[in-house]
Amino acid sequence: MAKGQPLDGVDTAALENAAEVALTAFCWWRSDIPQEVCEAYWRDVHGIMFARVPGLWQYRQLRLAANRPDLWPAVQGIAFDAPVAAQPQGMPHGLFLSEADLAAFGGNPVARETIPHDAHHFIGRIGAQLSSPGSGRTLVDRINDPAAQGTPPVPTFVLCFVPRARAASPEAFHRYLTEHIARPWSGRPGVMRLRVEPLPPYERSVMRSPGVAHRWPNDETYLGWIELAVRNEGVIGDLLAGAATGELVRQVRAVHTYPVREVYTIISAGRPTEVGLRGYPAVQTIIAAGADDQRGEAVLGILFGDAVRGLDRLRRST
Repeated sequence: MAKGQPLDGVDTAALENAAEVALTAFCWWRSDIPQEVCEAYWRDVHGIMFARVPGLWQYRQLRLAANRPDLWPAVQGIAFDAPVAAQPQGMPHGLFLSEADLAAFGGNPVARETIPHDAHHFIGRIGAQLSSPGSGRTLVDRINDPAAQGTPPVPTFVLCFVPRARAASPEAFHRYLTEHIARPWSGRPGVMRLRVEPLPPYERSVMRSPGVAHRWPNDETYLGWIELAVRNEGVIGDLLAGAATGELVRQVRAVHTYPVREVYTIISAGRPTEVGLRGYPAVQTIIAAGADDQRGEAVLGILFGDAVRGLDRLRRST
């Protein structure tokens, strides 16, 4: 497994919680291109563009498998199934330390022009949303790999929540999701990592990509999601044990559970990872060849210039 830049002694939860703003995008690949081509392009062509733009604190790509309703016990009033056409295949997740950093990223010509105009090469549909400042939190992370690459070490899922139409305001739903679902779950045995990300109601994608549809596939848009890593799949079914299911049914109409097949970290702690700089296949080849000098900052600095230093070092130099 190719790793990113070493970050010894870093607390991943604290690292992520330093960020104020989060960007989540749900992606559906083009149907006329093989999925493996779309995913390779996303990581090794499209993804490394992000590593050239100042402003991002963290940027990960999560490859999603089909929804798993079988992991949950039946709860009358809550649907765990999702139509196949509505299930996203990829989810990029970006963190920014501040709204000023988000503005700096968005104002860069690569982020403003090049990245949006590249998306149509592999994305058929996208829905991107910005969370309210300070709303997303990593409540626990016992895995503690801030530059994870490849298959997760334990079963990992993205749980997406569809609110009930008669539920309270989005803000009230967000409080319920964070305080009554995510926080209690984060303390349960067998939960290895949990991050909660409340989302605003979906109206239009905040990432406008020419040639890519921005309309959601159906009316089951998500008002929040939880990244959940567990010791084994059986932990998920136990999470509802002892829960106030009556209140859950009043708040939640559906829960969609997407396994994370692979995760690729392009930027961590404001610095591009090796995968972000070179692409995953090149890093795998360098490791297999034992070419350790190619992984050193001296060589990377010659090849990639200021991109190697990233946001944190650029700040200290100004």
